[in-house]
Amino acid sequence: MIGEKTPEVEVFWAEMCKQHGITAKDYHCSTFGDPQFADYGDHVTQLAMDETKRATAHLAIDFEINNVTRRKEGDYWVILWEDMKPACVLKMVKVEERPFKDVDAAFAAREGEGDGSLEYWSRIHEDYFKLQLGVWKREWSDDLTVVLESFDLVK
Repeated sequence: MIGEKTPEVEVFWAEMCKQHGITAKDYHCSTFGDPQFADYGDHVTQLAMDETKRATAHLAIDFEINNVTRRKEGDYWVILWEDMKPACVLKMVKVEERPFKDVDAAFAAREGEGDGSLEYWSRIHEDYFKLQLGVWKREWSDDLTVVLESFDLVK
């Protein structure tokens, strides 16, 4: 998750608020993932824009280490392309935590990546999380807490 509220993002947010009657004053702003750990960020963004992807997952410690405010139900999130230009606005509809090993097939399918299976979800997320943990000098465990965020596409 990287990104910032640049003037271009602020203009995009203001236009989305106007078009969709959003009255929220604040919003989150970032990419889906960090390009240093994966080169498929724009593909994942497009999946969200196509409404194939309706959820995402992060290690809970990602928010702490990167000093990113946790999203909660009802929050808005401006998703950025890898070039940091605004792509779309999402509205958080459910946020929950559970150990990695307890993520279920329903969530994996909602995330909408790959073939939508829990096997695919587990493999791709474990690989990504291990890269993050390596940089942070932390150990992998399937007991690590993940934040599971479900969202709707606003535009």
